[in-house]
Amino acid sequence: MGSNNKTIVWFRRDLRIEDNPALAAAARDGSVLPVFIWCPKEEGQFYPGRVSRWWLKQSLTHLYQSLKSLGAELLLIKTHSTLDALLECVNAVQATKVVFNHLY
Repeated sequence: MGSNNKTIVWFRRDLRIEDNPALAAAARDGSVLPVFIWCPKEEGQFYPGRVSRWWLKQSLTHLYQSLKSLGAELLLIKTHSTLDALLECVNAVQATKVVFNHLY
């Protein structure tokens, strides 16, 4: 594969780099842009409580540091539309692919 490939790894609820199939596949393919998009409006009834938000912040901090040690910057985006934010990222870096893990 050419080094022109840019893959966005969209982190959703799976905030780890170990055993992360999407991240592993993307890293094999070229350069990687890790992205976490938070859209409170789309959370609806699942909007996290204070403890969940604390856990999310801790998990994102850990993910950020883990990725940084691998030479990748985690992009954190708070938005009103996940899809719009994702498309903006794709256009901004001319991504050739977006990968993510299933939500269970």
